[in-house]
Amino acid sequence: MNSVYICHYGEIGLKGKNSAVFEKQLVQNIKKTIQRTLPGSRPYIGVINRRIIIKFKDEIEEHKAVEAIENIFGIVNFSPARITPNSIQEIEAICIELLQKQNFNTFAIRAKRSNKNFPLTSNEINIKIGTAVVDRLHKKVDLTNPDVTVFIEVLDRYTHVMAERYAGAGGLPVGISGKALALFSGGIDSPVAAYFLLKRGAKCEFVHFHSFPYTNKQSQQKVEELATVLNKYQFQSKIHMIPFAESQEDIVLNCPDKFRIILYRRHMMRVAQKIARSNRMRAIVTGESLGQVASQTLMNIGAIEQAVTLPVLRPLIGMDKTEIIQVARNIGTFDISIQPHDDVCTRFMPERPEIHARLPEVLEAETKLDLQTMTLRDFKNAEIIDI
Repeated sequence: MNSVYICHYGEIGLKGKNSAVFEKQLVQNIKKTIQRTLPGSRPYIGVINRRIIIKFKDEIEEHKAVEAIENIFGIVNFSPARITPNSIQEIEAICIELLQKQNFNTFAIRAKRSNKNFPLTSNEINIKIGTAVVDRLHKKVDLTNPDVTVFIEVLDRYTHVMAERYAGAGGLPVGISGKALALFSGGIDSPVAAYFLLKRGAKCEFVHFHSFPYTNKQSQQKVEELATVLNKYQFQSKIHMIPFAESQEDIVLNCPDKFRIILYRRHMMRVAQKIARSNRMRAIVTGESLGQVASQTLMNIGAIEQAVTLPVLRPLIGMDKTEIIQVARNIGTFDISIQPHDDVCTRFMPERPEIHARLPEVLEAETKLDLQTMTLRDFKNAEIIDI
């Protein structure tokens, strides 16, 4: 049980005069997360000495606080803490008290003195507290691989003492980098791509293309589940469900087979761009990884991207499939993604899809299509689901 948690950020501290904007967004995100995961707790949350401090009115079970904080982007690490006046006697007493509750043989003391008026240096604090622990608890010092580490931060007005440190999610606070629209297939890659955008501070909405009623509704159900998992990082979102069957038929009936997948993707990009611009989103996000499938060769990626003018972000472009799968497992999307579903792009799959498309030939193939009508039709037929 503990009532105070100290959160440390990393990259935010390098933002210079803009750091206050990032800190404000991070504090807002922490408040929203705690309101959702620990309703009724209503803690004080503020920025003190380039740290985020969370003070609950009542003690909170540690595992519940950890579960609430560990998925907030922008936090590098965090600790349950005791706050004490800047007195070496008080600091020593709290260190002994915290360590008496732990089962360990070796320990280390890591002091950081930012208050230069404190009479002891950081190293002198380490020696003073370490000696007390050895004398009173009869434990051994190990500065390389200790069983437990006590962190001491001597600030201007008081000191933080922490005997646990948890890894945070890192990155930047969600919302600080604007909004992006992620193409969401229901497979393994697209949720991981969206995760990396969230980690860099971009709030994500999702667009999913389906061929219902020619395919089942499983892919739609999957993307709702996947978006719900990702909401633990961004609180809420929307899915734009696009019925794609009619546009697929237009492409199949009027265009060469070998360009079919590329033309599907170009059309998806145009619809996604219209949705993004209508909702003030600044980029399109895809789960493409270079060379993974036929549409993801360099020439095909170039031919597909030419259909839009918004930036197209590909966080997974240099990742192997095994690396992508590992991230998917870590964030909790893998087991959902591998559930079987009908992929929209496999409908009317050509025997030999083009892997080195030349843009002039692709543009020539598109002259057989009424692109503006197709894009507007699919945009207007979108079903928007709040997640």
